[in-house]
Amino acid sequence: MQAEWWLVLTLVLFGFIVSWFFFAFLYFLVSVEHGDFDISEDDQFYYNQTNSIRSDPKEREKCVQDVHNFLSALLFSIETQHTIGYGSRYITTECMGGILVLTLQSSLGYLLHVIVTQVVFTKLSRPTEKSQFIVFSDNALIAPRNNHLTLTFRIGNLSPSQLIFASVRLLMIRQRRTLEDEVIPHYLYDMEITHLRNGQLFFPRPNVIEHIINYRSPLYGIQRSTLASEHFELIAIIEGSFDYTGFSCHFRTSYLPSELLWGYEFSSCNSTLSGFDFERFNQVQLIHAQPIWNYQEDDLEKNSPLIPIPTPYLYPKHFSTTSQRENLPRRKSSNDFPKKFNRLETIESVIDTNVNKIPLIDAEDEQNDEEKVSLKLGDSFVKHVEFE
Repeated sequence: MQAEWWLVLTLVLFGFIVSWFFFAFLYFLVSVEHGDFDISEDDQFYYNQTNSIRSDPKEREKCVQDVHNFLSALLFSIETQHTIGYGSRYITTECMGGILVLTLQSSLGYLLHVIVTQVVFTKLSRPTEKSQFIVFSDNALIAPRNNHLTLTFRIGNLSPSQLIFASVRLLMIRQRRTLEDEVIPHYLYDMEITHLRNGQLFFPRPNVIEHIINYRSPLYGIQRSTLASEHFELIAIIEGSFDYTGFSCHFRTSYLPSELLWGYEFSSCNSTLSGFDFERFNQVQLIHAQPIWNYQEDDLEKNSPLIPIPTPYLYPKHFSTTSQRENLPRRKSSNDFPKKFNRLETIESVIDTNVNKIPLIDAEDEQNDEEKVSLKLGDSFVKHVEFE
């Protein structure tokens, strides 16, 4: 499907020509085997007088009517495969071989038409010539932005047409260790993209996609000194539809740790609504950035739900000794959790204590006291689970 149009059309034409000559040769062999080209003495005399070939005597019928040489067999093959049917050439019941060849050509001819139609339709419905117009920056940058450490990369549209319903996603593939010390070699993290308009992407000019490295990010804790030793891959995906045809499209690229630059920002490419300077699309400039970023504990938003920090992944060298495993970051005590988590534990303990204090009820009084028990449960729950 990625081949050029000239190559596709050449292969299609070559396939048809080969099928025509192949079945024409079979028809010619069947006619020769049946003796349709044998000329009697009377026919030879008539041929010398008129410089043409007359049909065989009426008492002998040909296998393929009106086929007297290879060229006429080729015409019959084309007429049969494409159901032209001029009427002068047709298969008779004199030989079974001609009937079998006709059946085989009809079946394979339909199959060849289906394959060619599917290839051409698929190539028309999935245009690939526009994929070169959506470009990504060669590098992704890590630098402070609005007092936050951010990961940024640039995207641009070189085509005058636009993508409708376009969206962008950023994924990370890296190794991860679970709480049970199970190592997942290729774990997929979703990375949040900020400053999108209702989750949609509109870029008539180059846009810089931004991801904030906070406690929700799998890059949380990364430093300039450890960037070279990291093992992960970032995958950027853009999905949308072409405005002219409405066909869906999919573009993607990836960044390795060696393609991440610390302390740089993108240079201006003098973009306007009519175009931009593509030569400056990948240019970056050095800015003043601390080589060691101070991740503050107050990065946790008080009003945000509790989301655990992604567990750091392990390399094979981490399994060599026990001391190395002990150096991995772990939570030391329950005091490290936010207050909301401790508050939930208090609520659960209060509920369990009050449920154990509910008096038992005899079987005889079960129906009469059923409503009272439900009221007790409701009162105890409301009484002890009130939030401050």
